Amino acid sequence: MTPVPVSELVTRAERWAADRPDTLACQVGGRAPRSASYGEMARSVEETAAALALGGVRPGMRTVLLVRPGVELGVLVLSLLRLGAVPVMVDPGLPYAAVRRCLERAAPEAFIGVPLAQAARLALGWARRTSRVVITVGPRRFWPGSTLDALRTAARDLTPDPRAATPGPTPAPRTTARGAVPGLPAPEPGDLALIAYTSGSTGPPKGVPLRHRHLTAQLDLLAGLELIRAGAPVLSTFIPFALGAAALGATAVLPDLDPRRPLRFDPAALAADIRRYRVSTLFAAPALLDRLARHCVARGLVLDSLETVAVAGAPLPLPTLDRVRACVPGAARVLSVYGATECLPVAAIEGAELVAAHAAHRGAGTCLGPPLPGVEVRVIGVTDGPIARWAGNLTVPPGTVGEFVVSSPAVSDPYLEDPRATALARIPDGDRVWHRMGDLGRLDEHGRLWFAGRKSERVRAPDGDLYTDHVETLLAGVPGARRVALVGAGPRPVLVVEPEPGFRRDLVRAGILAEAARHPRTAGLREVLFHRRFPVDARHNSKIRRDVLAAWAARRSRGGSR
Repeated sequence: MTPVPVSELVTRAERWAADRPDTLACQVGGRAPRSASYGEMARSVEETAAALALGGVRPGMRTVLLVRPGVELGVLVLSLLRLGAVPVMVDPGLPYAAVRRCLERAAPEAFIGVPLAQAARLALGWARRTSRVVITVGPRRFWPGSTLDALRTAARDLTPDPRAATPGPTPAPRTTARGAVPGLPAPEPGDLALIAYTSGSTGPPKGVPLRHRHLTAQLDLLAGLELIRAGAPVLSTFIPFALGAAALGATAVLPDLDPRRPLRFDPAALAADIRRYRVSTLFAAPALLDRLARHCVARGLVLDSLETVAVAGAPLPLPTLDRVRACVPGAARVLSVYGATECLPVAAIEGAELVAAHAAHRGAGTCLGPPLPGVEVRVIGVTDGPIARWAGNLTVPPGTVGEFVVSSPAVSDPYLEDPRATALARIPDGDRVWHRMGDLGRLDEHGRLWFAGRKSERVRAPDGDLYTDHVETLLAGVPGARRVALVGAGPRPVLVVEPEPGFRRDLVRAGILAEAARHPRTAGLREVLFHRRFPVDARHNSKIRRDVLAAWAARRSRGGSR
C-alpha cells in the first residue's frame, strides 16, 4: 500500500469534496435526521476554521471538544485540525471526577462545548483555570465567551460572497493562523494532532498524544482491512472511526446514541437506520452489537445491506458472533479488530476463522488473528515493573503466555503528564519503541495472537496464575449465563455470573459448575456468585471492570452470601 502524504490527512475530505461534492459525507440518523455532502462539509469546515480563529483558537492550542456526535462534531474536529489546533477528546461517559483529572493533565487553553458542558466547566472545575478561550455550541447562558454561531456570522462578514456580481475588496484576515485561510500550509507530520484517552477499564484514563503521522498510519492500516469503500454508507458507534470513514470517502452514518450511556439505545431505531440508509459496514463494540443482534434475532430481522461487521473495543465472544451471523446475510464478513488507543489497529481475524480456532483449541483464550502488515508483535515475560530498555532475552519461547508488545507506525507518543505510566508501558529500542499492551497471550505456530486476559486481572491461585480468557471462554454459552467473569476474591478465585432474565439461579450455578468440571483449567473452581449487571468501561460498555467486580465479590464472600 502506497503511503499517503501526511499533509493530506487534514485535506482528504477536501479532495473528496472537489471530486465528488454531492456525495454524502455524513448522515445522522434517529429522530432528527440530518445530512451533509462533502461539498457542504468542506464549506462548513472552511467557515468554521475562520470562525474559531476569530474566537482566538491558535495553532498548537489544546482545545477541549465536548459536543454531541453529529455533523457539527465532525466539522469542528476537521476545523481544529485544519487550524493546527489540538482537539482534546475526553469520553463524556466518564465519571465527573475522571473528566476533571483528564483535563487537569491536558491543561487546555480553549474549551468548546454545548451548554451542559460549559455549566460543568464552571460548576465542576473542568479546565476552568486554564481555558482562556471559551466557545459555546448553542446558546450562551451566564458564562463568558462567544457562541459558535456568532463567530461564524462574524467570519462571513469578513469574507465576500464569491457569488456576488461585484464583490468588494477582501478584508485582511485578523489572524495568520495556518489553515484558517484556505491555501495556507497544513500541519506537518510531527505536529501534535489530538489528545485521546484510554478507556479507563483497568485504571484512571491516560492521555494519549497522537501526532499527524500517527493518524495517517491508523488510516492506512484501516484501509488495509478493506472495511471502507468510497461512497458506501458506514455506521460507526465509535466517533473517531466515523471521522476516519469520512476521510476515506465513505458516508459516515451516525446513530442517535447518548455518548454518556452508549448501551441505553433503542435497538429498533438502530436497526431501522441500518436498513434505511443501506449501511454496508457496521462498526461497534461487542456489548452494543450483542444487544442489536438479540433484538434482530428475536424478531427474525436480517440486516440485508450489511457486507461487513467490524467489532472492536473488547474480544468478540462466540455467543455474540453466533447471534450476529444470524441477522446478517450469509456472505457478510464479521471481523474482530484488536488494538488500543495507543496503537490502533494491531491485528484482525474473520469470524469463521475465530470459530475454527476456538473449536480446535478450547480453553486457549481468544484468537485475535495475525498482526497487520507493518505491525510487529512480540511476547515478553510477565512482569509488573518497568523495563528500562529492550533486550533479546525479554521474549519468551513460542507458544508461552506472556505480555504482548507492539511496534508500529501508529504507536503514540508517551502518556500525557504521566511519566510513571509511560515507564510501565514503553520499552525503548534504539530509534523505535515497543508499547506494552498490558494484555497477556501467546503467538501460535501460524503467527496469530491468542488473548489470555489483562495482565492486571490475572488471578493468583495457589496452583498457579489463572487467566480470565482461558476460563471465561470455556464457560461462555452455558444456558442462563449472559456473561461469566473470573475474579480473585482475596486469595480465592471466584466465578461471577451475570444471569439472563427468567432463569433459575440454582440451575445456572449447576450448569456452570458442571461445565467447569469438564476442563482441567476450571475443574478446581467451586465458588459462584451472581451479579445483576457487570460494571463496564465508559467508552464501549464491553470491558468488564474486574477490579470493581473483585472488590464486590470479596465483600460478598466475607458475608457468606451466594
